Amino acid sequence: MQLPGIAVMPGLAAAMVIDVELGPEQDLGRGEGGQRIDYPISGGHFSALDPAGYALEGTVLAGGADQFLMRDDGIGVLDARYRLAGSNGSIVEIHNRGLWVPDARGRARLAAGEEPRPEELYCRCTPVFTAPEGPFAWLNAHVFTGRVDYPAFRRVVISVYRLL
Repeated sequence: MQLPGIAVMPGLAAAMVIDVELGPEQDLGRGEGGQRIDYPISGGHFSALDPAGYALEGTVLAGGADQFLMRDDGIGVLDARYRLAGSNGSIVEIHNRGLWVPDARGRARLAAGEEPRPEELYCRCTPVFTAPEGPFAWLNAHVFTGRVDYPAFRRVVISVYRLL
């Protein structure tokens, strides 16, 4: 169905893959709207492709965290802040917000005290980058969306796409 007056839907271009390693989570207790959990970021690596097709890579720096909120309605809210270090020494900051939504099977697993399987989750995000001048500066001038996958225990892979 087309909405009257809406512009053509923008396309997407692959921009980055961020492979994040997590440390042990810390339960921060209940707060307004749900259970607060801190997932510390302990490292990882990334690869990126700038709009001109130039490949960039580097590491995920330890020290950031996802301050996750498991809402009372069973939907999780991601709120991660961390840094990337490019192989050229550039430091890029990321603020990544998103939603973690289990399907009916995932909700049943949660009710049984188990973690949902990756295929039982809808997890999308909207990363915002702050980069210095140089090869990563293009990250400051685009809007991004991403898909979050959980391929292994304490590991998160974020596929980031640039809106065209």
